[in-house]
Amino acid sequence: MMITTAALIKATGNAAIVSENANLYKTWADYLKSNTLIPGQQTTSDGVMVGAPSNDTNLALKGIIALKAYADILSTLGQDGSAYSDTARSYASQWQSMAEANAGFAASYGDSGSWSSCYNLFADKWLKTGLFPESVYSKMSELYASNINKFGLPLGSRTTLTSPHWMIFAAGVTSDITTRDSIIKAAQDYIQNGKDDLPWPSIYDSIGGNATVAGVYNRPAIGGIYALLVQDLGTTVPIGNPNSGGSNGSNSRVIVQSTTLIVIYIFSFISSALLLHVA
Repeated sequence: MMITTAALIKATGNAAIVSENANLYKTWADYLKSNTLIPGQQTTSDGVMVGAPSNDTNLALKGIIALKAYADILSTLGQDGSAYSDTARSYASQWQSMAEANAGFAASYGDSGSWSSCYNLFADKWLKTGLFPESVYSKMSELYASNINKFGLPLGSRTTLTSPHWMIFAAGVTSDITTRDSIIKAAQDYIQNGKDDLPWPSIYDSIGGNATVAGVYNRPAIGGIYALLVQDLGTTVPIGNPNSGGSNGSNSRVIVQSTTLIVIYIFSFISSALLLHVA
């Protein structure tokens, strides 16, 4: 919610939702400050695929970035968010050490033999919170490049399953254009492979190209495939620094690729609907 709010303010310049619900946002931020670095065992939206691992590093990432987003929101409102910002920066540094792995970053703290796609890093780039150095993104790019299967990048080393929306988030994380394009192409290959007569499932196998969980298709979460279209949009009011300018550039190649993916998805949806109707 914190990340979504920061994105809303970034796009509109309107922070009324925070002003009108200040106590609620502070409650959320204080919870993150106390719990996000060590999240314990929690069920996430990826639970169907990876269960509920203890100290999920990708979950911790989201909370750390959300904490910095709150600090930046306060700064935009002319309030002091330094306590939250300092904590977020400290957590980001600690996370890099605690999540160290043989390749990329571990799925759980201490499990150095595992890796996670860490797609929540997307929010750090999107909101420009600046918590993680380029070396982190380079490390993730190398990991992605060596683990892309025929139909996508799996969520991590513990499963071959993937979600197209999180996969496109990962495409936004990578600092390498070739790797980014390979991830996008894998998603495109899946929806064109003809193995499922369903509106784009949000969980499928990245090797076999089949939907594996009944009923998990045609869900709003698939909207995450739009992620690359908003990643470099300019800001109406720069979050956290009213004196800095937003990015006015837009990567036309990404727009073309992402738009193509969306168009293919729409046609896939229509075709599947017609097939189901005929059946």
